[in-house]
Order: sequence, then C-alpha cells, then structure tokens
Amino acid sequence: MTTDELDPLPGAWRSLGRSLRMGWRSSPAMIAAAFCAEALSAVPDAMFAWGLAAFATAVITGSGAGLAASSGLLAAMAAGNWLLQTVSTRVNQRFADRAAVVVESHIAELLAGVSTIEHHERPAQLDRISVLRDHASALSDLYRHLFSLVGVLLRAAITLGLLASVNPLLMLLGLFPLPTVLVSGRRAAVEKRVEEAGARHDRLARHLFLLATSAVAGKELRVARTGPLVRRLRHRAWEQRHRPLARARWISAAWQSGAQALFGAAFIAAVAYTAAHSADRTGAVLLVLAAGSRLSGYIGQTITQIHFFRTIWLDCSRKLAWLEDYAAKRLVAADRSAPERLSEGIRLDAVSFAYPGTDRLILDEVSVLLPAGAVVAVVGENGAGKSSLVKLLCGLYTPTSGRITLDGQDLARTDPVSWRRRVTGTFQDFFAFEFRLRLSVGIGDLPRADQPDAVDTALEKAAASDIARALPEGVHTQLGVSWPQGVDLSHGQWQRVALARGFMRDQPLLTVLDEPTSAVDAETEHALFDRYTMAARTGAGSGTGGVTLLVSHRFSTVRAADLILVLNGARATEFGTHDQLIALGGHYAQLYGIQAEAYRTGLR
Repeated sequence: MTTDELDPLPGAWRSLGRSLRMGWRSSPAMIAAAFCAEALSAVPDAMFAWGLAAFATAVITGSGAGLAASSGLLAAMAAGNWLLQTVSTRVNQRFADRAAVVVESHIAELLAGVSTIEHHERPAQLDRISVLRDHASALSDLYRHLFSLVGVLLRAAITLGLLASVNPLLMLLGLFPLPTVLVSGRRAAVEKRVEEAGARHDRLARHLFLLATSAVAGKELRVARTGPLVRRLRHRAWEQRHRPLARARWISAAWQSGAQALFGAAFIAAVAYTAAHSADRTGAVLLVLAAGSRLSGYIGQTITQIHFFRTIWLDCSRKLAWLEDYAAKRLVAADRSAPERLSEGIRLDAVSFAYPGTDRLILDEVSVLLPAGAVVAVVGENGAGKSSLVKLLCGLYTPTSGRITLDGQDLARTDPVSWRRRVTGTFQDFFAFEFRLRLSVGIGDLPRADQPDAVDTALEKAAASDIARALPEGVHTQLGVSWPQGVDLSHGQWQRVALARGFMRDQPLLTVLDEPTSAVDAETEHALFDRYTMAARTGAGSGTGGVTLLVSHRFSTVRAADLILVLNGARATEFGTHDQLIALGGHYAQLYGIQAEAYRTGLR
C-alpha cells in the first residue's frame, strides 16, 4: 500500500449509540434527572405565549379579574421555567464534568493501549485523532445537547398546538421551519468536511505557535533571526485552514438567511390571515404573534443544536468508534507470555519492514541471532534502519514480512504487556518527564518507583548520582521550569536521567540503548559504555540471558561489544566481533577507519 489509507468511519447512528451507552454508564441517575427537568421546563416556557396573549387581552378589555389571573399565571410559569431550567443546567453540568473524566480517560486508554505506535506516526490517523482529542470534551456534553434538542422540539410542538387552537390551518406554519433545519443540517456536514480537510494545516499552525513560544527553540530562533519566518509560516497555515472554512460558513449563512426569510414571510401571512378570519381578532392575533415569535426562537435553537449535532456529536462519536475498533483490531492474538529467561536469544528471521503508507523497505531480509546474554552493537549510517530495528524488537511495530522469535517463540504472538515488562532502555528521542527526580527515574519500573535503593542504583549505573547531589532537594527536587520551584537541567543531564530510567527495570530480557549518550563527549561516552556492558554482563550472569542492544555512531565506543551488527542500505551486511570485522575489511572497517582518522586529525 503506497497511500495513507484509513479504515472508513463507522456508521453515524451506531457510533452515536455507543457514545450514549458510555455516557449512560457514567451516571444513569443524573441523566434521568436532567431529562425530566428539561422536558418539564418545556411546558411553562412554551405556554408563556398563551399567558402573554391572555394578559394583553385583559389589558385591552380592562378586565381586572383577567388581569390578575393572567399576571399570576405568567409569574408562576416564569418561576417554574426558571427553577426547572436551573435544575436541568446544574444537573447537566455535574454530569458533564463526570462524563468528561470518563471520556478523556477512555480515549487516553485506547491510544495508550495499542501495542504499536503506528497511529502516532501516520498523518491521516493523526488528523482523526487530533480532531477527536480537540473535541473530546464535547462528547461529555452529548446528553445535555440531546436533551436541549428534545426540549426545543417539545416547545415547538406545544406552540403549534396553541396556533392550532386559533385555527387548524396555522399548523401549516410548522412546515416552513423545515427548509431552515434541512439547510442547517446539510451545511453543517459540508463545514465539517472542510474542517477535517484542513486539520493538517491546523496542526501545523499550532506546532509553529508552540515553536515560537517555547524555550527549547528560543535560542536558535533568536540567533538565526527566524522568528518572522515562523510567524509568516504560521499565518499561511492559519489562512489555509480558515479561508475555506470561512467561505463555507458564509455560504451557510446565505442559505440560512434565505430559509429564515421564507419562515418570516409565512409568519407575516399567518398573522394577516388570523386578523382577517378570526372572530376574537385581538386575542387571536396576540396569541399568533406571541406563539409565532417564540416559534422563531425555537427554530434558531434547533438550528444550533442540529449544527452541533452534525459537526460534533456524530463526527466525534464516529471517530471515537473508529478508535475503539482500531484498538480492538490491534489486540495481539497472544498464545503465550514472554519467557522468564532466554537460553538461545532473540532471532530475526528474514525480517523486512516498511512503514505503513509506503512500500520503501527500511529493513530488507534481515536474518541474525542476538545471542542470550550478549552485548550487541548496531552500527550504520543515517537511514540504515537502526532505530526501525529497535522499534521492531520493542514490539512498537510488527515486521512487514519475516518474524522475530524469543527462544523460538514468535514475538508477534507474545502478549505485548508481558513483553514490555521484560524490555527497558533509553532512546535518542527521549522525553524529559517533569516530575520530581525520584519519580522521573522511577517510572522506568513503576512498581519499584518508591524503593529508594532501586532509584539510587539506577542513578549510579547511569553516572547520574552527581546530578541528584547537586540539586537543592536531591532526588525529591521538582524538575522542569514549568512548575513552582522547578529546576531545569541541561540536555546532557536530562539524557542521563533518561538513562537512569532505563536502568530501573531489574533483569530485563532486552535492554535497548539507542544513541543514549549523544549529548556527552566521546571520552565520557566510552566510560559509560564500559559501564553498560559490565552491567549487562552482570545481568546475564544472573540467569536471565538478557540481550543488550547498543546503537551508536561512535565506532570507538562499540568495539567493546560482544558482537557488532552492521546495517547498510536496509540490509544486515556484516556481523561479528570488532576484530573479525576489521579483519574482514568490509563496510565496518572502512567506516571505522574514516572515523578513527578524523579523530586523529582532530587531535593534531
């Protein structure tokens, strides 16, 4: 497949039903109370038109009894409507707050529960997920808006009943809002398609805004004086996002204005007809005026709710249903848990890999055994597939063809949760977790995060104990300037904290160190790699048979590895010890010689 194709979104109504069932499980009692309050409030609100007509008639005719009765009735309806609306609003808000936690937690759990990371790296999937994430809170308002729509329809039905009491022909006035409703529904769907088509521009605009306002990029933006360029690019992305949407909205406004004008003409005709054909002309005209004006307001509310319904409810419900189906499809058919130890090792058998959406092979027919207990270095030029190999071994992607086995057990059929418990490591694109230092390290093995000895040992293995000693509160120091009294670290210090996090897990079966010391000098890296290999061999001697995988561009530091895998042009071209590969005189020897000569030249 060479295009970024996605599964179609599930059906609208079935998706909406799934969202409603999820909301119902949040709090059935609150939903029932909110519905009753909203439905009951429709009666005094719609009947207010009749009360106004009765009051006006009493004033015109000078009826004191009628004036007192209609005044009391208006007051009772106003108070009842206010009370019921207040109850409905507060109950709905409490339910929405509770549902928001449920919905957002559900989305986060779905995204985190997928064993692979494909959905984080494919643009089309990111567009869907970003729209869902941005409107996740709207799903928590699902019942509130649904009940509001039901309430508006009840009000409209009661109002039409009042008009029918004057003359049954006035019921026809209820047909004229239909064009407005139909136009609103269709235009909302058009606007949503335009909005989704511009999602990538919206993501770019937000990225550029964060780029222009973040401290990380601040130095380079100022030194290179690229701030104006970033602003222009953001403005261009914003225009590409909002111009088509603004055009669609103007067209919608024109159509809706025409439909509203049609209703206005019908309303005026209804008033004129009533004045010409009613015996009680004054009372009938007043009732039609009051009821018709409120009917016009109900039409506006209905349009708002239908627009929200088409743009948010159905769209977000369908995307949530798609995410649920996507996560369900990617549940691994696991036959077994990860092994407790390795005796043979991790074998790649004719493994090929291309990222979804492209047919370009990043790895091509790679076959190699990573022996149990060994420290294996992976080297190669940029784009050779080193990081992709790491992702495959960690189970973040599955091979396009071929298979990876753990002592003969297929990784693709191994429970991913159990395998992740036996995998640890540090990646070149590590994340700076702004927690207290102890937790920032401890989340590498969360069950042991509260064990001081485990955290201290991990810091020692990563040569990061000096960082803890230099901080004002030691391992209890809050990291990150985003927080009060938070302390920032240099890039190299953040990297060593990430390294310590990778050393938290006790006796892993796979330890991945993907460019783990890119922010330190060659001498320090060499010393750290010696420490890594010693720690790895100690772990292997404990009986786990764990494999340690080192990825580095510095050839001088990987020569201490037991074996070296050379990737070149998506293929595994060489495999052996440093001495064997030098004697072979192939690609590794050539690259090693170039780097060694560059280092010697730098010393002179």
